[in-house]
Amino acid sequence: MFVDALDPEIPSLASDAAVELDLIINGVPSGLTAVHQLGAKLNQALEKPAVDQPARCLHVDTAMETILGQAFHRAGDDPTTILSKLLTRTEEAVRQLSSADTGADKTALEWQRAFCLALSQSAAAYRQMLFDVRPPHPFRR
Repeated sequence: MFVDALDPEIPSLASDAAVELDLIINGVPSGLTAVHQLGAKLNQALEKPAVDQPARCLHVDTAMETILGQAFHRAGDDPTTILSKLLTRTEEAVRQLSSADTGADKTALEWQRAFCLALSQSAAAYRQMLFDVRPPHPFRR
């Protein structure tokens, strides 16, 4: 499966997930619908191994790779190892987001919130950059 960096759902879904996590961190009851949906969407980028494959592959284009790398960097990861560990970090993020619950450790919830916010910002900035380079035709809406 392939995750498109220009998917208009990614920035808003990641932002909604960050809000849900922020509410829980601050003691306000909230569901984790957007958090789990974001985990499922990112999980689509992880290909399940075939019988003869030793490991999973990350199926993203270079744009999505850049967006994920920026999100991990903004969330506090070491920028010198981001690309070499992108598959591992993405698997960890998917696991954390997919299994998030309201009773989780506050530090874990804060990292998840930081990652969701960073992913939302990175994806939105990338989309905006492309639209700035290629503005729509003035006679089209």
